[in-house]
Amino acid sequence: MINANVKWAGKKQLIATGEKSGHSIVVDMAKEAGGDDTGMRPTELLLLSIASCTAIDMLNILGKMKIELTRCEVKISGYQREDYPKYFNRMKLTYILSGEGLTRKKAKKAIDLSMDKYCAVSQTVKGRTEFEIEIDIV
Repeated sequence: MINANVKWAGKKQLIATGEKSGHSIVVDMAKEAGGDDTGMRPTELLLLSIASCTAIDMLNILGKMKIELTRCEVKISGYQREDYPKYFNRMKLTYILSGEGLTRKKAKKAIDLSMDKYCAVSQTVKGRTEFEIEIDIV
């Protein structure tokens, strides 16, 4: 079991803390939505959770393949439904990678393993969300 806690800090600001790590982040809304714009939005956090989960998996998998990356960046775009509930029905992830011995085939294998097997966050939304993957080896 994984636990986390969210505490209201006033107006629309929240302090979100992971109990295992003890680390916190600020969550807030835009000023026009009644917040102070002091933190990320919940929807941004979901996108970042998917991108970082799959990036960590990919780093581990490529490491087992004896590939040391010199660059690893994951850009993610989320597309929400126009009607309520406005969940993400599509996400595009762009992996920008460099490393000695890295090939598109190896990168794709690592990303596919993450997205289809290891990344708990993407698996949580799979079925409702379509994923588009782009790989740039630079």
